[in-house]
Amino acid sequence: MQPNPQTKNLINSKSNKRLSMSDGETIFLENVKKGADEGIIILPDDQAKITYHCSRDFTTSFKNPEEKVRASYFVELVEDYGYPKERIDFEVKIPRRTPEDRGDIVIYEDDELKKPYLVVECKKDGVTDAEFKQAIEQAFGNANSLRAKLATVVAGTTRTAFNVAEFKPSERDKNVISDIPKKYGKIPKYRFIKGKAGSDLKIVPREDLISALEKAHDTVWQGGRLAPTTAFDEVAKLLFCKLQDEKQDTRKDQPYNFQIGTHEKAEDVFKRIDEIYQRAKKKDAEVFRDNIRLEPKIVYSVVEHLQSINFSRTDLDTKGIAFERFMEDFFRGKMGQFFTPREVIRFCVEMLKPGHDELILDPACGSGGFLLNAMDYVRQYAEENYDEREAWEIWHNFAMKNLYGIEINDQIARVCKMNMIIHDDGHTNVISSDALQDIKDIKTIHKSFKAKGFDIILTNPPFGASVKSTEHDYLGNFTLGKVGKKERNSQKTEILFIERCLDFLRPDGRMAIVLPDGILTNSSLQYVRDFLMEKAQILAVVSLPQFAFAHFGAGVKSSLVFLKKKRDNETKQDYPIFMAIADHIGYDATGRKDPIDNFKEIYPEFNNFIEAPNKFNAEGKRPFLVNLSKIRKRLDPLYYSEDLFEFLDRSKYKVTTIREVTTLVKSGFAAGSNQQTTQDKGIIQIRPTNISEDGFLKFDNNIYVPKKNLIKKKDLVVKKGDVLFNNTNSQEQVGKTAFVNIEGEYFCSNHVTIIRCEKDVLLPEYLWLLLNAYQRKKIFFSICTNWNNQSGVNTNLLKTIKIPLPDLKEQQKIVDDYTAKMTEAKKKEREISELLKQAKTDFEKIVFGL
Repeated sequence: MQPNPQTKNLINSKSNKRLSMSDGETIFLENVKKGADEGIIILPDDQAKITYHCSRDFTTSFKNPEEKVRASYFVELVEDYGYPKERIDFEVKIPRRTPEDRGDIVIYEDDELKKPYLVVECKKDGVTDAEFKQAIEQAFGNANSLRAKLATVVAGTTRTAFNVAEFKPSERDKNVISDIPKKYGKIPKYRFIKGKAGSDLKIVPREDLISALEKAHDTVWQGGRLAPTTAFDEVAKLLFCKLQDEKQDTRKDQPYNFQIGTHEKAEDVFKRIDEIYQRAKKKDAEVFRDNIRLEPKIVYSVVEHLQSINFSRTDLDTKGIAFERFMEDFFRGKMGQFFTPREVIRFCVEMLKPGHDELILDPACGSGGFLLNAMDYVRQYAEENYDEREAWEIWHNFAMKNLYGIEINDQIARVCKMNMIIHDDGHTNVISSDALQDIKDIKTIHKSFKAKGFDIILTNPPFGASVKSTEHDYLGNFTLGKVGKKERNSQKTEILFIERCLDFLRPDGRMAIVLPDGILTNSSLQYVRDFLMEKAQILAVVSLPQFAFAHFGAGVKSSLVFLKKKRDNETKQDYPIFMAIADHIGYDATGRKDPIDNFKEIYPEFNNFIEAPNKFNAEGKRPFLVNLSKIRKRLDPLYYSEDLFEFLDRSKYKVTTIREVTTLVKSGFAAGSNQQTTQDKGIIQIRPTNISEDGFLKFDNNIYVPKKNLIKKKDLVVKKGDVLFNNTNSQEQVGKTAFVNIEGEYFCSNHVTIIRCEKDVLLPEYLWLLLNAYQRKKIFFSICTNWNNQSGVNTNLLKTIKIPLPDLKEQQKIVDDYTAKMTEAKKKEREISELLKQAKTDFEKIVFGL
């Protein structure tokens, strides 16, 4: 059969490039392309309508997702099952049914279309189980009315066929068949045969794989009857059985066990699946310890969703991204702390370049992202540098013997194991344990987990939680768990993980770790930075944007720290530290793709630096180098990204600090439960939201606090002439400053700092203009500390800020000049507003005669 000439538009047009499976679209559109190639359908460039060459030329809209499923199945019926297109009709009227009832597709036994053979009901991919059951009833009603022999319901990759003619009209279980017969032949006992052309499982694109996983989870979850995490566990068990069946349990030319056979009951299918699970469980009890806890009918429905897909032969990238997306969508907001964005993981792996002979550890492995990306890095390297067989052996041996993970949450550890199995294994070196307990105790679980045992550590440790001495007996074993020789009462987990990672790392071993910026900036945590720089050489620090982990339910500003562990007795030497700032990392705050990715710019620059540190010369100021000897306590790149006060060298005025020219620099206090929304006996609390864009106070949505609460805080009552500084909040807001030019009685929240000037030295209006200028230069954002807990600029740091100081006469002149220009600008704004208002009035008079 020659393709219809009109199909060349479909095949060649750039607008139809998305029909290719390689572009991540679904198998349905791949089938549509196949039908277009064979000339049995026509789909023009705009894809608005589709024409089927069946018993007649039938044209309909292609916009409906359901139509894509119908078009795909029509192509299968003709090309794969061998039914003549001349005996197929669409939208067939159903006798003795309501006028709206029509059969989506009907196949006839005769050329005259008098003897209906098969009725097809199509639904879009992703319908609920309830909607699928409703579609089955629709198919039966249509088949019985037409007196057809067979009926099938197709909803994406999920489909169920029935022998209608030989059973009672009410039967829905015993008459299930594995598949419709080919070209009016015999109903097959099983649909899927391993290795048999035309009957083997299909490799599907990413979106179809994600859809099948989601449908399976929705079926198991049962609308909330199971806890979400329990449902996920059960899906993982069945997915494990599916993979076992494909890889080991089914021999060539034999029917797969993980499928529904003709006239099989739910109990029959469950028994066969459970046998797979029990055999695998005996071999590896660590993957799943308990039995399948689902009713047979639920397992039966999951098999319907998954049976046609070939998981084991689907390429690793597709499987990896699909399973990752599935986990992300499910766990976000529930267990988001166990997941690190793919872009961040890939960047860390590329920066450290793991070799196939190196041992890799993630002591807080979560779902296994770092381990799997390390494996993928080695796989790609092997495939590019060795022949096919050697490459396969290299990366499979690496996966089995060189990847190690520790995860404290037993359920997530099993998710990680499942993820590893999907990626062709390596799960046996993942253990469920507390990585902070004594290494000797960890070694009893798995002997390979030993101190100084690993070449590379890649990790994103848990943030924010504390290890208390009253709850854990190991805190005193850590240097960072003590003050001198005395055990601390508690310590942050991320701080202890720094030391534990160094414990696991071999001398000269490399590490990439995600750390909250508080560890890099807070003066109270200087001892942590001192410890880190004593034990390791800092290779690089890369600042991440505030939103880097927001998509996963975490909003802590973080950075990536890359280091090399020092050898014993290695002397301290000066060396350059590579620093970079990634404002764009391939996705935005909502998780959507961002076409800009600073990681792709930073990675080659870091390569250049490692290969020839003395010749490194990045264009511009990012990335850049800072010698260890130049480190001023802090380790955050934002602080060193430029000489924050280089402009002071160009100023003709003398330079001083805010401390020297003020009488008060003090933050307000949190009113807490004393807040009220009425003015009765209250005083307005000034918050960051009260500071307007033009640097004055605005009063809307006010919060009031009883005056009696301020008796002991009179120095915090705001006065006319004070300068109010927003000491916390986001990059855009921190440092925003207001000048109090009105009389009144107010006080500040703890997020606002009162600055009172020594008026015979410093005009408050001048300081107000100066601080707002600093804010626009992002200076205050660069020196923020304590991103863990309402980060910002504390008062001690604010007092040290340097400012140019003209004499009072010059200050007044500067303020007057600015005020005059601002007054002129306001006047022009009013004139423009009046002009626009007049233009609208004139328009209405002309058009409406008003």
